[in-house]
Amino acid sequence: MSEANDPRDADACALSQALREQEQQAPAPDVSDALQQRLKAETRDSGVLYVVVQVLLFGALLAAAAWYFWH
Repeated sequence: MSEANDPRDADACALSQALREQEQQAPAPDVSDALQQRLKAETRDSGVLYVVVQVLLFGALLAAAAWYFWH
């Protein structure tokens, strides 16, 4: 078979054309609401109280490790 008449090329072209058309027709999802909720959650977690609690928990962990090591 010559390369110009290869049916696989026609199939590949038809498949790529169909995929391009499908991609153009598919609407892009709107993620703005989910993104805003995620940003609110991350902003809430970065508050001063959150940091204080995390430091206290880490200090308690270090104190427990020190107590265990010396007793």
